[in-house]
Amino acid sequence: MKSLKLISLLLAVLICLPVLASCASSGAGEDTRPPSSGVGITGNFISADYKGEDFTFLFLQQLAGNKDYYGGNYLDAETLTGLTVEDAVYKRNLATEEKYNVKITQRIESAQAEEPASILSKFAMAGDYSYDVIYGWGYKMGACIVENLLGDMSTLPNVDLTKEYWSPSALNELTVNNKLYITINDISMNKLEWGSLLFFNKQIVEDYGLEEKIGNFYDLVNSGKWTLDNYLAAVTSVSTDVDGSGTVDITDVYGVNTGDRSGLDVAFACGVELVTKNDDGTYTLAYYSDANYDLAKKINDVYKDSKYVKDYVDLGVDANVPDGMEIHQYYRSFFASSHSLFCTGTANITGEFRNMEDEYGVIPLPKRDENQANYISTIDSNASLFAIPSTYRQDVSTASPDRTGAILEFMAAASNQLVLPAYYETMLKGQRLNSEQDKAMLDLIRNNIHYIFCDMMGVDNLREIGNNCKEMFKAPNSASSVYRSKSVTMQKALTDFYADVLKLDTQVAK
Repeated sequence: MKSLKLISLLLAVLICLPVLASCASSGAGEDTRPPSSGVGITGNFISADYKGEDFTFLFLQQLAGNKDYYGGNYLDAETLTGLTVEDAVYKRNLATEEKYNVKITQRIESAQAEEPASILSKFAMAGDYSYDVIYGWGYKMGACIVENLLGDMSTLPNVDLTKEYWSPSALNELTVNNKLYITINDISMNKLEWGSLLFFNKQIVEDYGLEEKIGNFYDLVNSGKWTLDNYLAAVTSVSTDVDGSGTVDITDVYGVNTGDRSGLDVAFACGVELVTKNDDGTYTLAYYSDANYDLAKKINDVYKDSKYVKDYVDLGVDANVPDGMEIHQYYRSFFASSHSLFCTGTANITGEFRNMEDEYGVIPLPKRDENQANYISTIDSNASLFAIPSTYRQDVSTASPDRTGAILEFMAAASNQLVLPAYYETMLKGQRLNSEQDKAMLDLIRNNIHYIFCDMMGVDNLREIGNNCKEMFKAPNSASSVYRSKSVTMQKALTDFYADVLKLDTQVAK
């Protein structure tokens, strides 16, 4: 017995020797992750060795209560956890670290307590540039532009901004004075999570015979015939006073659950633009026109009728919000409990419908008519965006535009190949979006995202343009007089913003 124990002990020591040797050579407290990701990322990427130095994302995080809705856990993962998306982030980062001999890190600052522009200005004053990329709170980043805190991403070497794992639409819609200060790429899933879409209840479609009356929603989308007229026809086909109270209230069945009775999200999907970019790079107000007035009337005729449309004001009356439930989740819970045919929203909220009894699907918001070339999904202006600082860090020897571009390009492509499929796997199979049709719809939505310029730039005077456009869709009959009274001021805000950007010198620093 003693001999067997001795032999076992010797075998254990022999087995452990390589591990002990590895620990001795690596030093205490160093990264003990596996030596190889085992993941091959396809594509043409430059080769470089960045000496094991840090590549740091500064995450300007916005919280809603204790939840991070708008950024997500997409930048850093220290170990495999068994969670699908987090493990994909881990594998992507490890593949990046192996390819470029670099250490991916994240530094979190609260954008809830302090504005992003204030945070970045404070760091600049202190000479603190110990970060390579900024990942921050959507429209709040706009103020960073005019404060000369952001660099021009379009000048980064080793980057192809036309690739699908970036956001090609940003090149036109977010470029100001030929410079791109903020954009989205597939390092995060925000291009998918925060694009506007429609959820629909498949059981209500069947109960009201909508496929026979209007058509199969998926087929209509694929044929280019999912139009405003078909959408409004579907909305006005669903209205039932279930409890016999004499009115269709929030506990009955109705056409759409929406955050805004103006229908402006639908209008944007129909191609309404707040401003247009002129050939010389300047901007002109564009939302008020005869065609858009007619569109506003058509949407308003349906959206003002509460027997078809319930917005968050309606849904918040005498609200009885369960403990631990966020108020907007409460509003959407009426769709989850099958009180509405449609719910406007984004892919981010699919988890709220995980326990929904009825099957649901996703489709894009409708086109204005069949002549509109593509479906349009607008990005929520709260979604976190990527930017680069106007001054490069000095605390690592390899920091440069070449390094930033190479790493961002590789990480975005790797995310497209690793994180995006994992996100689909989690969302589609784990949260009841379990059909190939829904995956196709989400691909279509993701590949047709657009940005609302005045929202994404974030400057208060520009956001006021969006507020005035919303008023036009809420009350089209008074739109003309309101527009005439405010158009001069709104146009001046656009002109002044562009003039402020012209003063900046934000080419990528060398």
